[in-house]
Amino acid sequence: MKNAQSIYAPQREITNLDDCCFYHTIDWPECGLIRGSWDLRNSFDTYLGNVSFTGKRVLEVGTANGFFCFEMEKRGAEVVAYDLSKNDDWDIVPYAGVCSDEVFKSRRAHIDNLNNAWWLGHHLNRSSARVVYGSVYGIPKEIGPVDISTFGCILLHLRDPFLALQKAAALTMETIIVTDLVPVTIKDQLCARVPIFSKFWDLLKISNKYFKSYLIFLPNPEKEAPLDAWWWLPPNLVCEYLKILGFRKISITYHRQSFGDSKLYLYTVVGTKI
Repeated sequence: MKNAQSIYAPQREITNLDDCCFYHTIDWPECGLIRGSWDLRNSFDTYLGNVSFTGKRVLEVGTANGFFCFEMEKRGAEVVAYDLSKNDDWDIVPYAGVCSDEVFKSRRAHIDNLNNAWWLGHHLNRSSARVVYGSVYGIPKEIGPVDISTFGCILLHLRDPFLALQKAAALTMETIIVTDLVPVTIKDQLCARVPIFSKFWDLLKISNKYFKSYLIFLPNPEKEAPLDAWWWLPPNLVCEYLKILGFRKISITYHRQSFGDSKLYLYTVVGTKI
């Protein structure tokens, strides 16, 4: 059995930006501005549901290049980052004839570059965060109790999003935060564009009949795409997941965030144990 210390990855010295990949735009000391797919520099609080991290121990699932990890630290959190390493595989959709060894090899190299970016940020931000690598379906109990767990646009990429939440929930004493893309449904698009609409939705008699909490399956066998996205998860479904796992005090907020040249609608569900 692993001991608590052995689960944490050893220090990695990274000095070359060419060995790094940035999923989030960052502006770190000595490094300057580097553009990633998501620019969330002015959206930290909105993205994570305006939860306070001061004095909290946090498990960040899917840390990527560490943008949220190091920002949570700056706000007074002790952070355990969690992600895949080059020895782990993404949940690739197994289209017949498409998912070759080259696809997995390319993804592993991408993961390794994301890991490198995290370690570069760890050094430049003088971080005390620790990182554990492994499958989201096998989050080790040796991490120990945490106050908060976060999932930032992770669940849509997972074959089994409920199992991932269940594994994190087993360690989480207070709050789970799930941020994900707003599904392309009438209800969720309306709530995202007009936030106050969500306050009145449940008053409409049609809501339960026509807008239940269904997973929406994304892989298209004709297009053989997407390769690494499985689901639209309606926010109400995420709420049900969290309630099953014991996080019964729920809030939902909607917001828009910068992704490349676009603005995408997202929701954030905050589930807290009562």
